[in-house]
Amino acid sequence: MTVNNYHIGFMPVAIDWEGLTVAFENRSQKITHFFDRETGDVVQVLVQDAARHAELAGDPRYQALPKDQGERTRGDLEDFAEHCEDEACRRDLSKALEDADFAAAFRRALLGHPKEESHFFQFKERRAKERAVAWLKENGIAR
Repeated sequence: MTVNNYHIGFMPVAIDWEGLTVAFENRSQKITHFFDRETGDVVQVLVQDAARHAELAGDPRYQALPKDQGERTRGDLEDFAEHCEDEACRRDLSKALEDADFAAAFRRALLGHPKEESHFFQFKERRAKERAVAWLKENGIAR
């Protein structure tokens, strides 16, 4: 039994947490991340590499990790803005979310609040790890 800091009691393989976190933070639709069920590694494949993509997609050893279709981004930004400790930052971020290009406006607003920007990157990483743990459990890789 492998015990780790992610509150998972059993994992049959060692998990590449860095690769998994990167995969769950990734918003690119041009990359597919595959989880290797035998080794716990995460493999990145450009969608344009059709042969490699098809090879991994057709192999039961590998499982494609879910891609962000925007739902993570918007929800995470709203959640962070609501819980932002700095009132001026919270106001700026909430206003940015009203913009048509809310993601870019949010990034610009964060630049004016370096302390909260640092908190945001920690928040994003924590959310990615939470999603990764949930995915591992949902797919029977961990309990």
